[in-house]
Amino acid sequence: MTDHIALIIVRDTLRALGMKHLLSSLFGMDASIAQDATPIASSNECDRFDMIFVDEYNCLSHLDLFIPRKSKTIILANTDADKYISWQHINCNADIDHIVESVAAILKDMEHNNSAQTGLSAREIDVLKLVAQGLTNKEIADNLNISVNTVLSHRKNISAKLGIKSVSGLCVYAMMNGIIN
Repeated sequence: MTDHIALIIVRDTLRALGMKHLLSSLFGMDASIAQDATPIASSNECDRFDMIFVDEYNCLSHLDLFIPRKSKTIILANTDADKYISWQHINCNADIDHIVESVAAILKDMEHNNSAQTGLSAREIDVLKLVAQGLTNKEIADNLNISVNTVLSHRKNISAKLGIKSVSGLCVYAMMNGIIN
């Protein structure tokens, strides 16, 4: 169904193995397991994964790691946390059909968001990455082998599509949506 790869960071080995089996058998996803986010937090290893499934403990212990990756982080909660978690989450104590439906809905939502990317073209995403990295218009033009006028047109289109005019706002948007680290 999908070419996504997932990282499962869960202290409970049985829960991690169950999630890995579910992702593999029902959704055709490759998944790696880690019991603690500490070694991952000290590297950029999570950036190679499309989805990160994490238990509440690891998420809260490493918010600095997961907040910039919120769009691809799914919390494996012990309750139906709709009332207090604004993040994507799955109630691990629900019945299997509900869990499978939740994972399918999250995958569908991620596919839609990735394909839409708020309407930005591939080139606009390239420009946004470089803007967020602090490059000037001239440096972006040189890096992408386009003219400065083309860079300005892309930046104007990006601002219009996202409704964000400041460079700092574009940086925050790029971080929160996994476009940059």
